[in-house]
Amino acid sequence: MAFYIFPQAIPKKECKRLLKYCLQNSDFEDASVIRSGYSDISDVDTDEKSETKHETRKTAVSFITDRQNLMNDLVWGFIRKANAEFFNYKLDYFQAIQFARYQDGGHYDWHQDASPQDLADEGRKLSLTFSLTDDTEYDGGLLQFYNGDRPYNDKDHDVERDIKSVGTVIVFDSRDWHRVTPVTKGVRYSIVCWTVGPNFV
Repeated sequence: MAFYIFPQAIPKKECKRLLKYCLQNSDFEDASVIRSGYSDISDVDTDEKSETKHETRKTAVSFITDRQNLMNDLVWGFIRKANAEFFNYKLDYFQAIQFARYQDGGHYDWHQDASPQDLADEGRKLSLTFSLTDDTEYDGGLLQFYNGDRPYNDKDHDVERDIKSVGTVIVFDSRDWHRVTPVTKGVRYSIVCWTVGPNFV
């Protein structure tokens, strides 16, 4: 398990501006029925997929695909710094940025972002995420990492609190198991993106 934290790196005022921008440029869809090379969605009808996948993930997402969007330089800067100082992975590019909305029990159970290595000669290597919502505006929605048989906990450092803080950026190995706990009150908006490079040997 390896992650790099930039505590409250993006000011609250800037997070509000970015949130407004994302909301104006987003068309949300149910993440449980999105097809991609990194999801495990079988060829069943939409209603059945949605019902089944909501047990694992209940999230609405939109992808920010405009190359000139406000997020690209921002997230790439954090990824490059974390990689240079901590991971030292070979990275080729990052995928379209995901804007996610968690509300009314929205959650994402334990999962990895990394792609199956037998599908191609490249895969996701680093993931980045941060919350655009003030952490006083919602309950739940904790990003947790798996540490053996329990969520990660460091008695000398409240990682969950730091990660939940608005504007705190975390970059982590895409192979790490992690989850977002159910949002029980309010709405949590977050940004997620993944970098791609040659598969680990």
